[in-house]
Amino acid sequence: MILPPRGPLRVYAAVTFFDSLVPGIMLAGGVLFFTEVAHLGAVQVGSGLSLAALVGLAAAVPAGRLGDRTGHRRLLIVLSLLRALILGAYQLVDSYPVFLVVACLAGLVESAAGPVRQACLGAVTTPGNRVRTLAFNRVVRNIGATLATPALGLALALDSPLAFRALIGAGAVSVLTVALVAVRLPETPVPSAGAGPAATGPRPAGAGRAGVLRDRPYLTLALLNGVLVMHMELLEVGMPLWVTGHTRAPAWTTSALLFLNVLIAIALQMRVGRTVTGVGSAARALRRGGYCLPAAAVVFAATGTLGPLPGVLALSAAVTLLTLTELLQSAGSWGLSYDLADAARLGEYQGAWSTGTQLVRSCAPLLVTLALSSLAATGWLVIGAGYAVAAASAVPLARRAHAWRTGERPRWVHEVPERRDRVRPR
Repeated sequence: MILPPRGPLRVYAAVTFFDSLVPGIMLAGGVLFFTEVAHLGAVQVGSGLSLAALVGLAAAVPAGRLGDRTGHRRLLIVLSLLRALILGAYQLVDSYPVFLVVACLAGLVESAAGPVRQACLGAVTTPGNRVRTLAFNRVVRNIGATLATPALGLALALDSPLAFRALIGAGAVSVLTVALVAVRLPETPVPSAGAGPAATGPRPAGAGRAGVLRDRPYLTLALLNGVLVMHMELLEVGMPLWVTGHTRAPAWTTSALLFLNVLIAIALQMRVGRTVTGVGSAARALRRGGYCLPAAAVVFAATGTLGPLPGVLALSAAVTLLTLTELLQSAGSWGLSYDLADAARLGEYQGAWSTGTQLVRSCAPLLVTLALSSLAATGWLVIGAGYAVAAASAVPLARRAHAWRTGERPRWVHEVPERRDRVRPR
C-alpha cells in the first residue's frame, strides 16, 4: 500500500484512521459498557441503539446542506467535537431514559458526520483519482478497526468497570484527534451572502430549492445501493448465526472468517477501486458484485450438510465471494454517489446517499435473521435470488440517472464520456 503524497490526501487519510478506531472500540465495547457498567438489560441496549439509528436518519441531508453553505471542513470539526463530548457523556449513563437521550444524540451526530466527511474528500480529490483515494481510505479504515481490537480484548480480559470506562474514553480521544487533524484540511467553497450553493459543476434542470429531493433517479440509486449493502449484515449477522447454529464447523471458525474478510479487503480494495473510472464502470461494478453474492449464498446453503473440515473450507470460499461483493459494491457506490451528484450540493447529495443506505440497513438485520432462522438453507437461496435481481437493476438505473443529469443517454459500450457541460432539457 503506497501512501498518498504529502498534503490534503494524506491529512484526510489520517482523519480516516483516527475515525476508524471508534467503530472498532464501540462495536462490542459500547454494548458491554452499557450492560456491565451502566447495568442496562440487553433488550434495553438493543432497542435504544436501534432507535438511535432511526433518529439519525433525519440528520444526514440537513447536515450535508449546512456544510454546502458554511464549509464542510468547519462543520466536520464541530461535529467531531460534539461526538467526543457525547462519547464522554456515556460515562454518565445510569438509567434507561438517560441512555436513550445520549444514544439518540450520538445517532444524530454520527449520521451527520458521514456525508460531511465524504464532502470534504470531494474537495481534496478530482474525478480521476477519487475512487482510488476512497479505496485507499477504505483500506486505512480496515486497518484502524483491526488495530482497535487489542484494546477491546484487553478490556474484556480485565473485565472491570474501570477498563470499560477507559475504553469509552479512548474512543472519545480518538474522535477529538479527528477534529484536531481536520483543521489541516482545505475548506470547501461556500456561497457568498445571499447566493445559493457555490456552483462548481453542472446542475440538473430539477435542481432548485428542493435540491436532491427532486433528483428521483439519484434517490432511487441510493435506495438500491442500500439494498446491495446488505452483504454487511450477511457477514456480521447471518454468517455467525449460520456457522454456530447450522454447521459442524469449530467454534473458532467465525472469528477466522471475519479475519479472512479483513485480509482480502486490505489486499484487493485498491486493485478493485482502480477498475472504476466513471459512471458506467461504477454501475457495472455494482452489478458484478451483486452476482458474486448469489454464488456465495449457494455455497453457504451447502455447508450445513458438510463435515467440520470440508465445512470450514466451503465457508472460507463463501466468505471470499462475499468479500468480493463488498469490494465491488463499495467501489461502484463511490463512483455513482459522486459522479451523479450535483457538484454544487455535494454534501446534500452525500447525505441522501448515506440516508438510503442507513434506511435499508436498519431493517436488514431483522430480515437476515428471519430468513435464516425460519427457512434455513432455503433462506440463503432466497436472499441470493433477491440480491441478483437488485444487482441487475444497477446499470439501467444508473443510465437513467446519467441521462437525467446530462441530457444524453449513454451506450456504455466501453465507458461513459466525462460530459459535464450539458443539462437536462426542460
